[in-house]
Amino acid sequence: MINYLFSTSIRKPLLSIQKFHRLLVEGLVKNGCEITILSSIPISRNNNRKTWWLKKSEIQKDLKYIYPPFVNFPFIRQFIIAIFSFFGTMWWCLNNKRERSIIICDVLNISTSIASLSAAKICRFKACAIVTDLPYLIRQKRKNTKNNFIENISITLGSKFIRSYDFYVILTAQMNEVVNIFRKPYIVMEGLVDFNMAESENLLNKKAEERILLYSGGIYEKYGIKNLLEAFMKLREKDLRLHFYGLGDMEKNMDYYKNLDPRIAYFGVVPNEIVVKKQIEATLLINPRPSNQEYTRYSFPSKNMEYMVSGTPIVTTRLPGMPDEYREYVYIFNDESVSGMYTELKSLLSKSRSELNTFGGKAKQFVLDKKNNIVQTQRLINLLNENGIHIYGTSNN
Repeated sequence: MINYLFSTSIRKPLLSIQKFHRLLVEGLVKNGCEITILSSIPISRNNNRKTWWLKKSEIQKDLKYIYPPFVNFPFIRQFIIAIFSFFGTMWWCLNNKRERSIIICDVLNISTSIASLSAAKICRFKACAIVTDLPYLIRQKRKNTKNNFIENISITLGSKFIRSYDFYVILTAQMNEVVNIFRKPYIVMEGLVDFNMAESENLLNKKAEERILLYSGGIYEKYGIKNLLEAFMKLREKDLRLHFYGLGDMEKNMDYYKNLDPRIAYFGVVPNEIVVKKQIEATLLINPRPSNQEYTRYSFPSKNMEYMVSGTPIVTTRLPGMPDEYREYVYIFNDESVSGMYTELKSLLSKSRSELNTFGGKAKQFVLDKKNNIVQTQRLINLLNENGIHIYGTSNN
């Protein structure tokens, strides 16, 4: 489905949330759980003009993905998906035992999650929320974009229903204070990495000839992209390159910066496997996101986890949502100004390739040992088992 969307959409789908939930599902399966997946296709009139969407279920890695049908018009799309999700969940509940089953919702997928939660309440099934961001903060992040009436309604509803779940998986401890006001059982899961990345080696002789500094994610000024560009242009070494992957409001400025400095390159959105390959080939991975914004208390960028498991060292800002255990495995921009970033990059690039690669290797081993998707989903299973949802019994299934 992702490949189909890449080939047919005006604007390519963003992959970070899709990857988070895919790894979550695959981790649960590896831990012996049986999964039914209801997944609404991320399409709107803005990125795809196709009107009728009636896609057959898809099986990938023995997992069945069910796609609700819809008509691609505002409100009609959300309404049809909600109806399908409600009755689909009701049917699932009727065919499963309450004491051994759980409904897990991505709360940011508003139409599907509210409908599924409502069906769960009617059938007296427990529901678990996966909270990767706060709905009201999404509105703040998009305050400079055109006001979308339907989106505002969705965000308002999402903010209201987010407190109605029985269990929570949240990204940061600070988020729990806002979301989980009734003190329901929860775990903090700031991210998870693919355990299969243990088979992917990060070798010096496989690195790109040039020293590539790479950023993948939202190309927004508020994410520190402008500061990063200006800091990089102060570095004079001719073998350096700065590569960007992603979408955002600074896309339109990339040609300007490329003309100022031909060492800068912008590649747009490409399939995730290509991004991962380029991360492994890079010398340094960068996340310049400012740490003084409110939303950083409630987020842990998935790119940091993806960066770390690549085995290439990462330099990031001191994000308040980042647990202390990560600090010894990442380089830090202590000064987030242009001059501060320049100074830190200059210092890091004075290190040998071997030293940088060794540091990146330690970060990779840390997240593979402690944060892989099998370990992280086992924590979720333990949470449910301890609270009466026996999805993982002595038979390990």
